[in-house]
Amino acid sequence: MLGRKHAQGREHAIGHPAVTDAQTGLANRLHFELVYSYLFAGGNRGLTFTVMLLSVGGPDAIPEQGLRALGQRIRKTTRDSDLVAHVGRGRYVVLLLGTNLQGARIAADRIEVALAELEGWPVSVGLAVYTPDMQDSSQLLEAADKALLAAEAAGGGIEFG
Repeated sequence: MLGRKHAQGREHAIGHPAVTDAQTGLANRLHFELVYSYLFAGGNRGLTFTVMLLSVGGPDAIPEQGLRALGQRIRKTTRDSDLVAHVGRGRYVVLLLGTNLQGARIAADRIEVALAELEGWPVSVGLAVYTPDMQDSSQLLEAADKALLAAEAAGGGIEFG
């Protein structure tokens, strides 16, 4: 009984308009920031996780209806334990729980292949793994962002931060 109520509550919370991006049906920036702050604190206690930033096409390349298809394709390619959020036009973030850099590369390869089947837009991925020497959560996001910018400058692909 408690398990069923928990599962129903989880589904309600995940789909709640306050934490859901209306364009894609994925987690929104607020949802991402809440989960990310908890994960970062968990990293100090030994939790392994990786941040994946994705950029698909240019800022104007994806029509409005394409954002939902892209988001759903990313969501279907990741595990249930990973958080996929839409954080801007054609930009997504994936929190990969219990995943080191090698595992994140495998996940990025799967997403890249899945998205290549849609319209042929270039896919750029930036990966950064949490390390205990990081003083605050912005360091990890900055590392992933730098890697994403390098991938975009190269015309697509996967880079590590």
